[in-house]
Amino acid sequence: MSNFKLLFSDYFEIDNSTLEKFGALNICLSSDLPMFIDPFLLFASEKPEYKELHKKVVEHLLILKEFATENNGIDVNLNLFKFPEIKQNWLGLAKYGNGGKGLGKKFANGAITAFNGFYSTFGEEEITAETHIEKLTLLNSGVGKDFISDFTTNLIQEYLLEFTENFAKKHLKENQTKDFSIRCRFDKKTKIWQPRTFKLPYFFRENGGDFIILTPLDILTVDDAVINNSDFYSSFNNVTRSLENSSLRSAINDFFRSHLPRKPKKKDKEYAFLKTIRKFPDLVDFYIKLKEDKKYEVTSASMSQINELKEKLVDALTPLCELLNKNSDFYKLQSNSYDESLKRALYLKDVIENNDGYRIFYDGHRPIAKEDTIQRIFRLTWYASPYDVNAEVNNGRGPADYKVSFGSGDSTIVEFKLAKSTSLKRNLENQTDVYKSASKSASDISVVLCYTSSDIRKVNKVLKEIKKENHENIVVIDATRKASASKV
Repeated sequence: MSNFKLLFSDYFEIDNSTLEKFGALNICLSSDLPMFIDPFLLFASEKPEYKELHKKVVEHLLILKEFATENNGIDVNLNLFKFPEIKQNWLGLAKYGNGGKGLGKKFANGAITAFNGFYSTFGEEEITAETHIEKLTLLNSGVGKDFISDFTTNLIQEYLLEFTENFAKKHLKENQTKDFSIRCRFDKKTKIWQPRTFKLPYFFRENGGDFIILTPLDILTVDDAVINNSDFYSSFNNVTRSLENSSLRSAINDFFRSHLPRKPKKKDKEYAFLKTIRKFPDLVDFYIKLKEDKKYEVTSASMSQINELKEKLVDALTPLCELLNKNSDFYKLQSNSYDESLKRALYLKDVIENNDGYRIFYDGHRPIAKEDTIQRIFRLTWYASPYDVNAEVNNGRGPADYKVSFGSGDSTIVEFKLAKSTSLKRNLENQTDVYKSASKSASDISVVLCYTSSDIRKVNKVLKEIKKENHENIVVIDATRKASASKV
């Protein structure tokens, strides 16, 4: 059996089919999978328990609206609007580990302003069949996809814990579970989240291991939420055409066109769109009604989508980890974060170029071209490392790919790029220096992945132009497809 137990099924030594039959996602326990719970799937489901969950989520948002409007938004207790990211479900947008920011002060202030302004009638809808929390994301009010994911997960956490506990009692061994007291039920009178105790799977192989939450497959999505801002914008014509009142339809179209210049660009159309929605706020509900009318066409993430994610991020990764372990000292502790990061980059280079590790970066014969996917893969290769490997957040210059650290005084910035990137030269010349300065990191490393021989020529040319040839902290990896030994 592999030493690298990246998946829940590997870690707990059960079959993946056991999770599928139970209806749970086989999560990765080294880094978040880029999936999240879509509340519209709760609304559209035929399951009574899901419909109740959707109602519960909306009702809590209405409670927050009460708090936000009691005194016209003055002296509101912001703590009531703060929700942590529930990292134990290992889902979300974090590419590095499972830690996220959750909903903090920015969300609190945005929600309070919204409830006392444009969304003052939230919960009083007459056009739509029900109220939808995604409505708050439709006008760039500082509330976006993170809100949908974090808020929904917080409000249905009790159900998820019960779901996980049921699985654990049925399929896991006694030593693989433990009792945890978790605050998951809101008491409106005391305005406090009350705890409940659950028997849950946890990281039983580690000291002080945290609990783990499983999520039902049929409420997960890989793509954007069904109701989202960009879809609203692209569906604007469909929304106006759906209006039965021809006078209103003409008035809306005239108002929209009146805010466009003679040769409008995309940003001009977006500006006119926002102005029109603020002038005719019922358009928000007409858009949501179109979604409600097609709710039976909405589906959760298909198994093919989930399997594709797993193939790119996990399934092909275990052999790469085994190769690294067999052919290098990749998983042995080095002296400091710079040496550790550089040696690992060089081990990766060797395994990818000389030990068939390049295969991890291909879907059949097609290269995985997204930096996002490759960055997640590289994060996963730090499995079982004592070093802290995370995205550098809030450093004043945007996130670097990685910040590798061992204590407060030892850190290294690692940037991972595709050779095909049009900004490669600028990035190699300036980017890591900028991040290093902003984060007070002492060292930096750039890793460049090449898929073709022309990529390699381009990188060599760029390095020569910026006079950084043979710099040890710029690691160029040749991930071109290799001919089989029989053809060499």
